[in-house]
Amino acid sequence: MPVSNRMNRTPNCVGVCIDETKDGFKGRVYNCYSKEPQVFNDVTQLFYIVDNVMDALNFPALKTKYRDFKKTESAFVPEEIDIDNKVLDAENLIPADEEKGYVIMVTGRDNATWQGVIYNKEKDVEENFNSGVELIRLLK
Repeated sequence: MPVSNRMNRTPNCVGVCIDETKDGFKGRVYNCYSKEPQVFNDVTQLFYIVDNVMDALNFPALKTKYRDFKKTESAFVPEEIDIDNKVLDAENLIPADEEKGYVIMVTGRDNATWQGVIYNKEKDVEENFNSGVELIRLLK
């Protein structure tokens, strides 16, 4: 899988395999620190998992603190990440037998949203995104 050299050097890349898009997104997220994927059942869980990877690495740094008026606890809790144990490179984040997969590299977390690059394995192209909404559009 020909991801860019920049993605191979960055520790916060994640691989996303979309299994279903009928009633929202369902699929799996791979990170460089575990060979086993984390399963998500909607876009919110996908964002929690990817945010968890970035928070564990503190990369890219969060530039805006999220504000809450009412504390609500989510029932979904992403798995812990051991950042001292890197087991995969960005080029191996999508299993070889997967046809539809993406590698996401978040380069910034400005204005309470993400900016970055997404690699589409099926089309073999990289595209930039400037918000979470744009990222969702590219995943469809």
